[in-house]
Amino acid sequence: MRKYIINILFLTVLCMSSCMDSFLDRNPYGSIDENTFFTEPEHANLAAIACYSNLQKLNSHWGDAQLELGMTGDFSPTGFKDASTFYLGTFNPNEANVVLGIWQKAYKGIAVCNKNIEGVKSMGDLLDADTRDKYLAEMYFIRAFWYFRLIQFYGDVPMRSASVQDPTNESEVQLAATSKETIVRDFIIPDLQFASQKLPESWDEVYMHRVTKGTAWAYLCEVYLYVKDYENAIEAGKMVESYDYALEEDPGCILRIDKEDSKEIIFSIGIANGITTYREFYFGTIEDLGVDGRIMRGDSYSNDYFYPSDDFVNCFQAIDGTDYVNSVYYVENKSEQYKNRDPRFDATFFTPMDEVTTTKNVTLNWKQEWLVNKQTGFDIQKRGVYYGEDTWNMRVDMHMMRLPRIYLHMAEAYAMKSTPDFGKCSEYVEKVRSRARNFALMHKDIYVPSGLEDNQVLPPFKINSVETAMKAIDYESRVEFFTEDCIRYYDLKRWGTLKDVWPKKVGGVWSDKLFDLPYPSSELSANHKLTQHNGWGN
Repeated sequence: MRKYIINILFLTVLCMSSCMDSFLDRNPYGSIDENTFFTEPEHANLAAIACYSNLQKLNSHWGDAQLELGMTGDFSPTGFKDASTFYLGTFNPNEANVVLGIWQKAYKGIAVCNKNIEGVKSMGDLLDADTRDKYLAEMYFIRAFWYFRLIQFYGDVPMRSASVQDPTNESEVQLAATSKETIVRDFIIPDLQFASQKLPESWDEVYMHRVTKGTAWAYLCEVYLYVKDYENAIEAGKMVESYDYALEEDPGCILRIDKEDSKEIIFSIGIANGITTYREFYFGTIEDLGVDGRIMRGDSYSNDYFYPSDDFVNCFQAIDGTDYVNSVYYVENKSEQYKNRDPRFDATFFTPMDEVTTTKNVTLNWKQEWLVNKQTGFDIQKRGVYYGEDTWNMRVDMHMMRLPRIYLHMAEAYAMKSTPDFGKCSEYVEKVRSRARNFALMHKDIYVPSGLEDNQVLPPFKINSVETAMKAIDYESRVEFFTEDCIRYYDLKRWGTLKDVWPKKVGGVWSDKLFDLPYPSSELSANHKLTQHNGWGN
């Protein structure tokens, strides 16, 4: 089913080989004989599959998690030590895991896409037009995905739409940055538009993680929102709605292994056992425990990692929709704060309700000494891992785009367009919020205190202005997508509120240079046409 990606011999083409230091000039092929490849129809399929492999390395170190959790204030600085430089704004162009890591992965992925696009185009009559365009559409989508990711992190970046023919030719490999506006207009949107027309609506189950028309339309919705083209964002969102996507009843079940083919998932990255992606390792669920019953941090990390900030813990509303800290349900005792909350609190954190028997017949619950953190009282249970005898093994796929994301995008577009439609905005916010409400009502004995009427459980937001709309969208997005990609980081940057949220949450002093990551120092040394962002030096 989902393991096809890593089992294809063709993925050896991803052994990046070059004598150059820059990741812009990489030839993605190693030992593959380019004279004999792209000579059989099946080679087009293998070329498309190869483009997915770098996506599996998306979070292959602390990387993105450090940035997102550090810059958004969802983790405390002492609770995630590796994120402290981002929490404090002291990171620099030499930072390897994030600043260089994101850059490397993206340009490696782009190099493979460019090379394979050219290869498939060269196959001529070996493929009929529809088959050729289907595989090209996959590669165009993935290339667009990488470029969109780059501009969200770095702003303006070098744009390469073709493979390097002569890595020794400095005029070919040295590139200045292209404006992010130009990249979106001239490359990302056209690539996604092509994909939305040429991709299939679905694939056979063996290829369940390959992108579809719905995937392309979903990212078009997000890209249009990014450039404030709200009308097109709405139209793209409507196209997503036209396909067979649907929300699950349980807001937490989407992160279980048995829900990896959920109709709620628009795009996910298939992970195979043995793939070492740290972010997934440490954001665990209680659903699939390993041989000695360790969850998430394990006892070796119990004193150092993964403390959510008080601000994040407290942001989850009381069950009546009020601010928890100021609600009638607030209690100071940490061990009792899980009660009478938005049920997504229980889906995000370990609580006293969580108890499981491991494969060694060890019963674990939240109150065990090594499972309870000492700062905020709660540990993260979102995402899934399995702890084997000698190594960590991935279990849960990385969800990059889910249907609630599109609903909130459409809500934002309706609120922000030239003639706001707050009624439609409310409708789409409610699509997300009502799922949590309905789940609470289905489990009243767990989530709803005696005396609280059904219509008082997480009541709909009153949206009648841009301010009230964005407050509602901010809340729903924050509690819905914690640890999924870097969604909150993207949101805060798109809204222009990172500069307000970051100092407030972490107590730091904002500098405008922090809005975008600096270019990696190693890239600047190799590419003399690239000039560092203002404020970061040379």
